Amino acid sequence: MSIVASDQERIQRLEHLDAMAAQEWATYGERLRDLTGDEYIAAEAVAWEELQVALGQLREEREELAATS
Repeated sequence: MSIVASDQERIQRLEHLDAMAAQEWATYGERLRDLTGDEYIAAEAVAWEELQVALGQLREEREELAATS
Protein backbone atom coordinates (compact mmCIF):
# COMPACT_ATOMS: atom_id res chain seq x y z
CA MET A 1 0.00 0.00 0.00
CA SER A 2 1.37 3.39 -0.89
CA ILE A 3 1.78 6.24 1.55
CA VAL A 4 -0.81 8.25 -0.36
CA ALA A 5 -3.39 5.48 0.00
CA SER A 6 -2.59 5.18 3.68
CA ASP A 7 -3.02 8.94 4.15
CA GLN A 8 -6.31 8.85 2.24
CA GLU A 9 -7.59 6.01 4.40
CA ARG A 10 -6.60 7.89 7.56
CA ILE A 11 -8.39 11.02 6.34
CA GLN A 12 -11.49 9.00 5.51
CA ARG A 13 -11.43 7.34 8.91
CA LEU A 14 -11.08 10.72 10.65
CA GLU A 15 -14.01 12.07 8.65
CA HIS A 16 -16.02 9.01 9.62
CA LEU A 17 -15.17 9.51 13.30
CA ASP A 18 -16.23 13.18 13.02
CA ALA A 19 -19.54 12.12 11.49
CA MET A 20 -20.07 9.55 14.23
CA ALA A 21 -19.40 12.17 16.92
CA ALA A 22 -21.87 14.55 15.29
CA GLN A 23 -24.45 11.76 15.22
CA GLU A 24 -23.90 11.01 18.90
CA TRP A 25 -24.52 14.68 19.74
CA ALA A 26 -27.65 14.70 17.58
CA THR A 27 -28.94 11.57 19.30
CA TYR A 28 -28.31 13.18 22.69
CA GLY A 29 -30.36 16.22 21.67
CA GLU A 30 -33.15 14.12 20.20
CA ARG A 31 -33.50 12.11 23.38
CA LEU A 32 -34.12 15.29 25.37
CA ARG A 33 -36.01 17.39 22.85
CA ASP A 34 -39.56 17.25 24.18
CA LEU A 35 -38.84 16.58 27.84
CA THR A 36 -39.42 19.03 30.67
CA GLY A 37 -39.03 19.22 34.41
CA ASP A 38 -38.18 16.08 36.33
CA GLU A 39 -38.51 13.97 33.20
CA TYR A 40 -35.78 16.04 31.55
CA ILE A 41 -33.52 15.96 34.61
CA ALA A 42 -33.68 12.18 34.87
CA ALA A 43 -33.23 11.55 31.15
CA GLU A 44 -30.46 14.10 30.76
CA ALA A 45 -28.21 12.42 33.31
CA VAL A 46 -28.50 9.08 31.52
CA ALA A 47 -28.18 10.61 28.05
CA TRP A 48 -25.12 12.61 29.10
CA GLU A 49 -23.40 9.54 30.52
CA GLU A 50 -24.09 7.54 27.37
CA LEU A 51 -22.84 10.43 25.22
CA GLN A 52 -19.62 10.63 27.21
CA VAL A 53 -19.02 6.89 26.82
CA ALA A 54 -19.61 7.05 23.05
CA LEU A 55 -17.41 10.14 22.63
CA GLY A 56 -14.72 8.49 24.75
CA GLN A 57 -14.69 5.47 22.46
CA LEU A 58 -14.41 7.72 19.42
CA ARG A 59 -11.59 9.64 21.09
CA GLU A 60 -9.74 6.37 21.74
CA GLU A 61 -10.12 5.38 18.09
CA ARG A 62 -8.81 8.79 17.04
CA GLU A 63 -5.81 8.40 19.37
CA GLU A 64 -5.07 4.91 18.00
CA LEU A 65 -5.24 6.28 14.49
CA ALA A 66 -2.85 9.09 15.38
CA ALA A 67 -0.43 6.63 16.96
CA THR A 68 -0.20 4.61 13.75
CA SER A 69 0.57 7.61 11.53
